[in-house]
Formats: sequence, structure tokens, C-alpha cells
Amino acid sequence: MNAGHGAAAPILAAGLVAGLAALAGYSATGRAAAASEAADAHLEFDGIWRNSGQGRKPPSAPLGPCCTEEGWDDYAHMLQPWAMQVMARREEALKIGKPLPTNTAMCRPDGTPTVIEIPYTFQFVRTATRTFILYEADYQSRRIRMNATHPDGLRPTWYGDSVGHWEGETLVIDTIGLNAQGQINWDGIPHTEALHVVERYTVTRPGALELKMTLTDPGTLTGPWTITKHFRALKEDRLLEYVCAQNNQDMAVPTE
Repeated sequence: MNAGHGAAAPILAAGLVAGLAALAGYSATGRAAAASEAADAHLEFDGIWRNSGQGRKPPSAPLGPCCTEEGWDDYAHMLQPWAMQVMARREEALKIGKPLPTNTAMCRPDGTPTVIEIPYTFQFVRTATRTFILYEADYQSRRIRMNATHPDGLRPTWYGDSVGHWEGETLVIDTIGLNAQGQINWDGIPHTEALHVVERYTVTRPGALELKMTLTDPGTLTGPWTITKHFRALKEDRLLEYVCAQNNQDMAVPTE
């Protein structure tokens, strides 16, 4: 009896190990499937999108065949006096042919939200826990932690800390922790470290992407400022190489 019992023990142990291994494999497969399903739940966001980057233009200005945006023309009503003075100096310098360089012109980081405004292509790369936005210009990128919260004691940076979540078919990205060296858009509109950027991306129809971006900065703006942008999908399957010319001496040369 003792010998028979001893012989059965290895068999039971082997079966238990095999069962645990199968369970572990099933769990890993289940996790992988769940991650794959989460990553592919919004396939319409994949691909290359074209950004217009029109900046603050009067409502009657033509926007071209690519994209449209509304809200930048409200800047005169949205900026506090000190910020309006900054933009007035830029306007005067532009009139006499000596434009004041922006971060973009000086090959400094565009930062958030200027990187959203640049007129070059971008691409979403999604996983179950992260959403990345890759920009053609200078290989800039943003990393959005999904279903997360902002940590305490953020050190201000060019791109800030971004967290995101899905509200149905809309990707919502919330960004804080932006340094005051950044600018609101290509025109060089300033902001403070209190800037809070909320982006809401929705694919409204195949190949059409809408962004409603709301900026809040009690140090610069008179109230929440919402910009609406529309992008279109391109047939390209990769971003092109873009390198900013260091020590650029001719700020008047178009960059597009």
C-alpha cells in the first residue's frame, strides 16, 4: 500500500503542475486577448492624419482644401492685457519685416499645445495602457497614460503630464504640468504654468477627425478658450523625416 501510494504522488504532482501551467497559459492568453481588444476598439483612429496649423486667422480667410479650424480669431477677447502686449509687439515686429522668433523658429521644443497646432502629419499609436501621438515635425511625441491620474508635485515640462480615457467614441486627453517657456500656438501666444489643456478627439465619419481643444489658464486667459479643428486621414502609411535647421539665420523662409 505504501509503495502504491508513493507511486501515485508524482503522477498527482505532475498533473497539478500541468494544470497550473495550463491555467497560467489561459490567463496570459486572456490578458493578451483583452489587451488586443482594448487596443483595437477604436481602429478608426489608426493611420496618418493631416494637421492644418492655420493659427489665428480672421473668419473670412481661406483655409485651403485640407482642414478647418475655428476659435483662434477670438484671441483678442481671450488674452489678458499683458499677453495682448506680447502679441502687439509681435505684430509690430512683423509689420517692419523683423519678426520675433517663436520657439518653433528657434528649433526649441514646440511643447503642448503648439505641437497640436503644427501643420504636419501625426499618428496615434494605441495600446491597452498607453496612447502615443507621433508627430512628423522633429520626431516629437507625446505619451498619454490611459485611465490614470496626474501625480502630485509635477515638475513643469514642455509637454506636461497627459492622462487619457475614452468617452464612447471620443478620446479625451487631459494635460497639466506645462512650463511657462511654451507657447499656445505657432504665433507665439504666451502662457503660464497654470495652463490646462483638454483635447477631445472624435472620428465623425470615415477619414474625418474632429478635435475640440479647451485651454484654461487664469494667468493668461480671460476664461476657457475652445478651439475646434478638423483633420483628414491620408493614404500615407508612415511619417516623413523632418529635421529643424539649427542656428537658422533666415526666419522669413517658409518652413512648410
